[in-house]
Amino acid sequence: MTAMPVMVDPYNNSRINCPRNRRIRFKSYTRTKSEPAKPPQKDEFDDEFLDLGDSDYSSSDSTSSDDENQSLSFPGNHSVKHSTILCQQVYVKSCRYFDKVPSTYFFRRLKRTHIDLSHHGLGIDGVKSVAIALVSNTTVQRLNISNNDIASEGLAHILQTLQENIVITDLNLSNNNLSTGGAVLLDGALSNNRIITKLDISANGFTEADAVPLSNLVKKNQSIRTLSLSKNSFREEGGIILGKALECNETITYLDLSWNHLRQRGAVSLCYCLQINNTIESINLAWNGFGMEGCYEMGKTLLNNRTITELDLTSNRISLDAFRQLLPGVGKNKTLKILRIGFNPLTTDGAIDVLRSIFISESAIEELDLSDILVDDSFMKLLTEVKENRKIRVKHGVVLRHDEITKGEHTSVLDTDDPMTILFEYMKQKNLRLIDLLHNLDRDHSDTLTRDEFQRGMTSIDLPLSSRALDILMKKLDINQDGQVDFEELTIKHKEYQRRITKLRMKSKTDRKFFKGFDKLEQLREAVRLRIALNVTRESQK
Repeated sequence: MTAMPVMVDPYNNSRINCPRNRRIRFKSYTRTKSEPAKPPQKDEFDDEFLDLGDSDYSSSDSTSSDDENQSLSFPGNHSVKHSTILCQQVYVKSCRYFDKVPSTYFFRRLKRTHIDLSHHGLGIDGVKSVAIALVSNTTVQRLNISNNDIASEGLAHILQTLQENIVITDLNLSNNNLSTGGAVLLDGALSNNRIITKLDISANGFTEADAVPLSNLVKKNQSIRTLSLSKNSFREEGGIILGKALECNETITYLDLSWNHLRQRGAVSLCYCLQINNTIESINLAWNGFGMEGCYEMGKTLLNNRTITELDLTSNRISLDAFRQLLPGVGKNKTLKILRIGFNPLTTDGAIDVLRSIFISESAIEELDLSDILVDDSFMKLLTEVKENRKIRVKHGVVLRHDEITKGEHTSVLDTDDPMTILFEYMKQKNLRLIDLLHNLDRDHSDTLTRDEFQRGMTSIDLPLSSRALDILMKKLDINQDGQVDFEELTIKHKEYQRRITKLRMKSKTDRKFFKGFDKLEQLREAVRLRIALNVTRESQK
């Protein structure tokens, strides 16, 4: 009698018998209408994965392509087909050993080049059998195990597999609660890895402290070309640490740092690293806080950088004045083709400025994203002229009518769905009481405010509102709809505003779906603060 081959579980040193000439049989069973449905029992699953053989390998999934089924040689003088069968056997045996129900989905896809196990609820225990099955697999090149809460313990199994597996090049570990332990493991296992070319470790709760081991990974690894670190909590120090690491990296071409908290010195450090790094072609910095400092440094970077082709600065609290620090670099850079700058308080003037800069310069911009930024007829006329001379795709916000835009010494009007934020943020910045605000805007000393008084008052403090915004403001403040806002109505609405801000801030910290709304609110408040500061500067220069 021929002895069965024996394979050793690489994690527990336990022996797993792998019969050679046995077949897998998937039972088919039709339940009668009168028979109640019941979940399959563990023994039934054991029977379902009873045997393995060549004949069922090609018929188990008719959608597989011919190139996946062909017999290609690999070390050990076996075919890819036989290697896959062995991996399937190991998977079934390991599931039994760890008392887990095997996944038919994963079992059948062990012969594919791509396996997507996202949202499969693997957990720490479930990922172990997956890792064991992939140790000697020679077909799977892309592995997605995102959103499985494997934590650092489960990550250890996957990383141990990668020490033996030399085929997997694309690894998605996002949303797995890896945290600090995971960052340390990734540094230890992948710093010297030469196989992985694409790594997604976004949304794993990494903080400032985790930037240190991850920066070591960025410095030492020489194979990763695409890296995603989005939706984590890197702030100023994290940005500084990662920026210094990127100065040394020579392989990354796409970097995603969106949805972090990069600002001030952290933003500056990342911009500075791009003046030294000559491999990054596309960088996503959306939903951070670059502001004035970041834009100033990014403007200098674009004057010298000759590799970046795509830059995303969406929703970075970039005001018109901050954006103008960026424009010289945009105009003179001859490699940047895609610029995304939407969801920033640029105003109509900012939209015209960037389009004019592209028009009169040798800029290589082919796609300009100004989402949620209001434009006017002047912008649309200029856009038509630009398109006559070059190919360019432009996405922009609502087109305003001429009667909604104030021209002259004042900056463009603020057209917003939330004019109350502008009013009460001005009061806060000026340290005014509600009664002081009322008296400042009340020109006829009637202790009430009409629509005209709001319009003249807001214009006088350099915060002019569009006619649409004024209508929204009156509708929200004028509770009894008598056309006038008195002190009592102002008090009630101010309390409601404070409660709304507090509630939105708390929700944004625990649920990301509220973050966008809170961030837009913060952008509006920042715009008010900047206008007040500029107004003070102009007054001091007179």
